Amino acid sequence: MDIFLIIVTVIIFFILLVVGLYLLVHYQHPDDNNDAYLPKFVVIFGFVLAGSTVLLLPLDVANNEGYAGA
Repeated sequence: MDIFLIIVTVIIFFILLVVGLYLLVHYQHPDDNNDAYLPKFVVIFGFVLAGSTVLLLPLDVANNEGYAGA
């Protein structure tokens, strides 16, 4: 277990969360400020899931470096 990869994973998760929240706030309609919290949560979750899916392959490669056959 590499502590560096764990720290990077947690930091990337928070960065993806902030970017998803920023995109949601930037592109929402002005009339939707304090309404519909569940759809907003689903959109943020989708942004985080899409970003983390793209970053899973480099994480897998970095996690398997140096472990031959395991």
